[in-house]
Amino acid sequence: MNPKCNPVHKKGNRNLFCPYYGDCLDYAIEKSWGDWDCGKCPHKMRQDARREIQFTVNDTMPYYELAVEIGRES
Repeated sequence: MNPKCNPVHKKGNRNLFCPYYGDCLDYAIEKSWGDWDCGKCPHKMRQDARREIQFTVNDTMPYYELAVEIGRES
């Protein structure tokens, strides 16, 4: 495990935007943890990997394309 990571085996909150989130997730999976928490980690408030999401529409009539298989009955 990355020495900068500090996941705790308990149900709690995780910071998806932490640059070490992937390392902690890998560690939790390796240990077969169902839950883990960032509560004691010094990086729990970091937002480095956060990016802006665009919520704009470029057309006057927005529409969504769905796969044909979704509407078919089995």
